[in-house]
Amino acid sequence: MTDDRPARLYQAFVSQDPAQAIAVIEKARSAGIAQGQLFDQLFAPAMSLLGGAWADGAIDEYTFTQAAVVAEQITSFVTPPTTAQDTGVTVLLGTMHRDHHAIDKDITAAALKEAGHRVIDLGVDVRPAEFLERADETGARIVIVYAQLIGTAHSVSRVREMFHAGGRDDLVLFVAGGPFSADISLAKQVGANGVVRGAESALKLVAKITAGRGGGT
Repeated sequence: MTDDRPARLYQAFVSQDPAQAIAVIEKARSAGIAQGQLFDQLFAPAMSLLGGAWADGAIDEYTFTQAAVVAEQITSFVTPPTTAQDTGVTVLLGTMHRDHHAIDKDITAAALKEAGHRVIDLGVDVRPAEFLERADETGARIVIVYAQLIGTAHSVSRVREMFHAGGRDDLVLFVAGGPFSADISLAKQVGANGVVRGAESALKLVAKITAGRGGGT
């Protein structure tokens, strides 16, 4: 039988109905989904539907933003109860300058923290120079830049330019957001090493990079 719970949670987000969203989560918990599995089995798939709907034009910018607010309000209901042992890997995240979308970034940051990685979240509206400055300060070698608008997605090229100018071509730059998911060639245009398509994708990419480097980042 197809599990329609992620779709129902997505609909609650789009309808701006946090009470209904909580009801879907509680029903899933009562059906036997453990607290530690709610994020992966319910919340992340619902957020993937939301991001896909926005990228495909099924919902507009306003609806996406309001749905993201509802999703953020109920994240505590799906947060796993414990965190893994520290991996020693530092990952820097932030949403590009002039872009204030945070929900996808926040979800990925939570997943990376849960996996035991050291996460530095710069928030939203982050200028290109700040990504370089904080990477130098923290020793992070992996940077994930989010951009949900076409204009801000193209401006991620400035982040790579900053890395190059600062002699930090060793930094691994991943990008995330609707424009990159819709046009994979855009990632190469801005100098990214790859595209993050949700929390699970981020975990796999970080694991691949750190395995290739033979340890902490």
